[in-house]
This record gives sequence, structure tokens and C-alpha cells, in this order.
Amino acid sequence: MLSGCRQTGQETKMRDVRELEIERNFEYFQTVLSSLLPEHYGEFALLHDKKIVGLYTHALKAMSEGYIRYADGSFSVQRVINRPLDLGFLSYGANDRTSV
Repeated sequence: MLSGCRQTGQETKMRDVRELEIERNFEYFQTVLSSLLPEHYGEFALLHDKKIVGLYTHALKAMSEGYIRYADGSFSVQRVINRPLDLGFLSYGANDRTSV
């Protein structure tokens, strides 16, 4: 979002809902990560409603599929690796950021 622009109450509420979804998805992802590592190391997990709804070899495919399935942005993408990695926009899902 551009600085100086005001958000409406609806936009703020949607952002809050997306952020809560992302936090819940991340907490869930941490609980299943060790079981994913052997077969899906390096892939990108698409998460929605505390579930993994897809695994992809490319981050952009996971993001594209997320937008197709959840146009409201209520999803997140996490890379399946055994160490913390900040993926910027991807690690936080579809939010108001504009760069990857």
C-alpha cells in the first residue's frame, strides 16, 4: 500500500484476518515440518486453514495456486527445509507487501 493512503475499516479487517490465517498456518506448519522433510525437502507448501493443501517445486506456482483457490489472500506459502528461512513475501503469505 502507498504511504499516505488511508485504509478503510473493511481493508483493515481483511488484513487482520489474513495475518491471523498466516500465523495459524505457520504454527501448524511447524508441527508437521519434520514429517514433510524426508519426501518434500525444498518444496513449497501451500497452506490454508491450518492444512497443507498443496506442495509445489516452485514458489510462484504455489502462490499462483493460492490466489486461484483463495482470491481473498487467506493462504500462506512455506518452504520445506530444516532451518528457519525468511522468504519475505512468501513466508508471510499474501498480504499487502508488493515485492518478493
